[in-house]
Amino acid sequence: MSAADNAISKSSSMARQTFYRLVIDCSGEPSAEAHSLNKALAEELLKLRPRQRSLQMEKCLLNVLEGLPDNPVVKDVDVLFNPAYTVDVLLVLISAYKRKPFRLVWSGTYRDGKLIYGEEGYPDYKTYDVSDYDIICIH
Repeated sequence: MSAADNAISKSSSMARQTFYRLVIDCSGEPSAEAHSLNKALAEELLKLRPRQRSLQMEKCLLNVLEGLPDNPVVKDVDVLFNPAYTVDVLLVLISAYKRKPFRLVWSGTYRDGKLIYGEEGYPDYKTYDVSDYDIICIH
């Protein structure tokens, strides 16, 4: 287990016991144990009509998470950032975490207290001020 995995495991345990906060790994170090969610999540979303996808996003995410072991490390949630979906991706992740705990490997960057997804000027570009969310970022 890498140093990042150890730090995430320790923080995740603390988060579940004390804060119930989603732990997000922003270190950029790949986790060997991480489960990719993109394909399974896209398949769940495709079962719905386009207008229903934003409304059912959390349910689809939970369906995918239920097929994973307890407290999994997950990565590749890029499908959630589709500009056609009108959701706050972090709020969806936090809400799902409260029902099925997991750790997330962030596929964007962390800078100056902000999680950044995508590149500025592109439709899927998002920034999230970490202090506005009930999360723990490891960087």
